[in-house]
Amino acid sequence: MLSMRHQLKYILVLVLGLVAISLQAQASATSLSTDHWEFTYAATYYFDATFYGHYVYFPDWAQEHVWNRHVLGYDMDYKYETTFYPLGQHVKGRHLPETMDGYDMVYLIEDTIEYGDARFHGDKVVITYYLPYWEYREYGISRMKVVLEREYYRGYTYYEVITAYPVSGPDVAVYEDGHWVN
Repeated sequence: MLSMRHQLKYILVLVLGLVAISLQAQASATSLSTDHWEFTYAATYYFDATFYGHYVYFPDWAQEHVWNRHVLGYDMDYKYETTFYPLGQHVKGRHLPETMDGYDMVYLIEDTIEYGDARFHGDKVVITYYLPYWEYREYGISRMKVVLEREYYRGYTYYEVITAYPVSGPDVAVYEDGHWVN
């Protein structure tokens, strides 16, 4: 039998070990507020994309739309379909996987604009991007879409991001017609 002193030491070591494990787990996971800060910071200060030689601008209102609709799920009950980035968030009773962060979202939007297949519809452009295998494996997203709109300012043409969202992939949650599809 262990003496009372040895039992206390054993309990203390066990508690300290559990605290160390929980701190390590917290350090590796990010919160949704951190992801939001990363997303808006990267989209505002580091977003650097061109489309057919024209500058692409990611306005604040579009950033807000992408975050609110495709991360938090605002208005998802009023739309036919909403897809979600896998940031580890809880949406309508479901916990989504955490395979990316806010910086990754902006990086993926830039890649979609640069490498995606563009379809023109008047002043709007719908760009579909099939992610390469290594990105697909890392993010759990196989296909992305970005919608741009052509704008003019003092004789110069530029494009604005209207929306950007994942379309499919093993970690993309789809809410369609009032219920989760996958």
